Amino acid sequence: MKNSRLLAYGSPWHLFSLSALYFAQGLPAGFLGFGLTTFLTVQGASILEISSLLSITMIPWTIKFLLGPLVDGFTILKFGRRRFWILISQLLMILSLVPLFFIENGQYSLSMAIILAIHNLFVATQDIATDALAADSLEKKALGKANGLMWGSKVFARGVGLSSSVAIYLSFGVSAGLVVLMAMIGLIMLVPLFSEELDHKVGAKEDLKQANRIPFKVLLSEVLQGFNTKPALWALLFMTISGISVGIYDVLFNKFFIEELAWTGEQIGAARPWGMWLGGVVGLLVGVAVSYYGSRHLLLGFVLLEVLLYLFLGTADIELLAVNGFLILLGVDIAVVGSQVIMFALLMSLCVTRTSATNFGIFMGLANLSTLIGNQIAPISFTAFGYAGSFVLGSIILVPCLFIIPLMTRLNEKRAELLIEID
Repeated sequence: MKNSRLLAYGSPWHLFSLSALYFAQGLPAGFLGFGLTTFLTVQGASILEISSLLSITMIPWTIKFLLGPLVDGFTILKFGRRRFWILISQLLMILSLVPLFFIENGQYSLSMAIILAIHNLFVATQDIATDALAADSLEKKALGKANGLMWGSKVFARGVGLSSSVAIYLSFGVSAGLVVLMAMIGLIMLVPLFSEELDHKVGAKEDLKQANRIPFKVLLSEVLQGFNTKPALWALLFMTISGISVGIYDVLFNKFFIEELAWTGEQIGAARPWGMWLGGVVGLLVGVAVSYYGSRHLLLGFVLLEVLLYLFLGTADIELLAVNGFLILLGVDIAVVGSQVIMFALLMSLCVTRTSATNFGIFMGLANLSTLIGNQIAPISFTAFGYAGSFVLGSIILVPCLFIIPLMTRLNEKRAELLIEID
């Protein structure tokens, strides 16, 4: 290959770059999502405050479908159709954290939540541009491997962010953790900065000219074309439901472990990253396994594991939960990451038009909306049913996904086989 830094065809640099960009997405989640909420819980934040923080910061992720047309429809080709948005959004990810240095960030406040929501808007933009870059530059046979590497990197970064941020916050304060986060994001910016991008979508004619803008009618037509299949419709329903349970879990688990299982913030900060790191390894393995075993049975297995773990949390006695607390943290993260990697590859395979940013943004926007719904349900269900009832509710909500998976994956596998026969 003439250009060793070309973002295409699953080359080592290509896969490394996609993984690095996903690592950059995972760091804010580790530092500002998991790490900060653990720190605030130790400082005495209530379930309602944690729910409010997670809900407000999740809003930008639920409107990714609005960002998609912007990323698809406008760029400056001189900087690369997708790289332009990646570079701009990563710079703004860093700058948007500056206001946090000027507020009291040891306690929850609305100002903190709003600043973090703005920051997440730029993280979401980087995410959707990276997803579009992957969909445009990866051949179908490389999707599973690449998605495993990408999600593995993201989850590993969450673990790095959580473990390091809790230690830094408790020892030196939140501002010190922000400096470390900003420096790490800035360093990763060098990867897309020194890369080059194809001027066409893989599989399309190389002489098909790209433009800085795509007409709105063409954009809308290709978006609708991307959803004109039964697998895509089942996938929309799956994404609408599947995140609610983990949204409930994310709000409650810190308080539950501290109040009911007598853990400390330091213990959570040290233990949960292992679940994320192991989940990242599982994600890498799943990315490869999907190529050999298909997505249906693997996805069913991970979602069923998640259902059973929430049920166990809601029905087992406290002594048994205390003994198995570490295994529960491992299990939930493995189940969630495993299913995310499989769905990521499946959804990306459905983005066959030039509007991959918009179509993928709609899929993931629904997924994040379902997580937001879970964040909102958590304090209500806790007030009505306590921890046990809330975890059981999360288990029940996931059950319909077990029936959707066979329909969604069977239809998609048949569609893939038909395309292979046509080729």
